[in-house]
Amino acid sequence: MAATFILTCEHAGNIIPPAYAHLFKAQEELLYSHQAIDFGALRLAKHLAAATNLPLYYTTISRLLVEANRSLDNEELFSAFTKDLPEKEKQQVLNNYYFPHREQVTQKITEVVKAGNQVYHLAVHTFTPVKDKEVREAEIGILFDPARLLEVHFANLLQKELLAQNPNRKVLYNSPYPGIADGLPTYLRKQFSPHHYVGFELEVNQKFFLNGEPEVWHTLATDITSAIKRTIETLPKA
Repeated sequence: MAATFILTCEHAGNIIPPAYAHLFKAQEELLYSHQAIDFGALRLAKHLAAATNLPLYYTTISRLLVEANRSLDNEELFSAFTKDLPEKEKQQVLNNYYFPHREQVTQKITEVVKAGNQVYHLAVHTFTPVKDKEVREAEIGILFDPARLLEVHFANLLQKELLAQNPNRKVLYNSPYPGIADGLPTYLRKQFSPHHYVGFELEVNQKFFLNGEPEVWHTLATDITSAIKRTIETLPKA
């Protein structure tokens, strides 16, 4: 069984479509905060895609409109700005800005699985260094399901490669979020068997991107890319 690798980025932008701009009047500061976008995530995802020649699927619609990394039954699917929209409008938001990304990813995985192969999926995210006045310990987080052996194996290999780049970097498992919390990989695990779907979320601390020194972020992106490339090389490719 050969492996196909794909990249996704669910919080790539902070775009609010014109039809919904009135909901965010005078909220410019919020739209340029970590609540609206994962700073640096799309740049990192594109860097990875270019260096590895892997397909990248992403959405630049802000999670303040609809949260692409949450399931339909999650109370965080709609933000405080959109949760009170009429049900008809909510459905329009889902149809236009939620389902297209998730269906595109699901369709790709389905095609690979039907061909008798497996998919390794890496969802690229970043996280704010401080949340609720608590400083996050992780610098790079590898989120996965500890009950799925292929995910454990890949996470171990990736952590080893990342630490080889910089032994002092804090590369933690399932931090700052649990790997089994609701997200696109968690949803996809329910659709595909552990032998066909191997999913992760890569979480990178935004302190590197917000540092103000471009070389700091570039070094980190280069290190992450090199580590992922070497990890992939240890596994079969389609």
